[in-house]
Amino acid sequence: MNKQTKQQKELKQFLYKELVRITIMIEDDLTEPQVFGQMSALVKKARYLVNGETHEQRINQLLELVYSMWGFYCDHQEYFYYDNLLINKVLQSKQGMPVSLGAVVLYLAAALDLPIYPVNFPTQLVLRADFISDKGEHTTRFINPWDGQFLSFSQLEKWLEGEFGFETTLSVEFTKIAELNELLERLETVTKMALTREGQYEKALKLIEYRLIFTPDDPYEIRDRGMVLASLDCFDAAAKDLNYFIEQCPEDPSALMLKLEMPTLLSQTYDHKVH
Repeated sequence: MNKQTKQQKELKQFLYKELVRITIMIEDDLTEPQVFGQMSALVKKARYLVNGETHEQRINQLLELVYSMWGFYCDHQEYFYYDNLLINKVLQSKQGMPVSLGAVVLYLAAALDLPIYPVNFPTQLVLRADFISDKGEHTTRFINPWDGQFLSFSQLEKWLEGEFGFETTLSVEFTKIAELNELLERLETVTKMALTREGQYEKALKLIEYRLIFTPDDPYEIRDRGMVLASLDCFDAAAKDLNYFIEQCPEDPSALMLKLEMPTLLSQTYDHKVH
């Protein structure tokens, strides 16, 4: 069995480490050692229990351990909540969403030197296992981090058809191993959506401001900041951000909608100043 490279290990650990960063950045009462301590206990147990002779056996053992023995799961009714991204709560409750449970599996795979990698599939994060089967064949299997079950090509095709239409085909582009920037974009977008959905605008603003440190002129981040500021009744600052987005991306469908809403926002800005 070939040893994983440094780059492969970093890729597997990336989502978990970014979840730790986001959790600590937004939740002020946590420290990095606390969160990594929770995972260290799981790694120690996994190293003892995942003991098969081949990659195929050990991958199956890991999935059985995480989803059956430890009971990690996604709840269809309540999965799209911010708590399912807070990695300390995910590790405590065993409940998450595909990106957070996938991060747990990938981090354990890195510790166990297993060939499991992230795929930035359009509908959700998917895991990909590349290994030599017990029959000696080069094998690629896809794993649903929702429940740890293997996904067939027909299942992936149905997901694509539901997202893009019936003429979409399952190409290599959809199933390739993800890049770090793709994973970061997905994770931070999902977190931002969950926070705004729950009305946790101050926390969403903290995340957006962090992203803008690295891309200060990103019109989409500035648009999102404007929408969050409007929800916080900061109408003047919101109008400036949204106008910037409209100027930079005039053909974007959301810019066309915002143009129609700007008069209302500007009137609220005026009323706010008067009072």
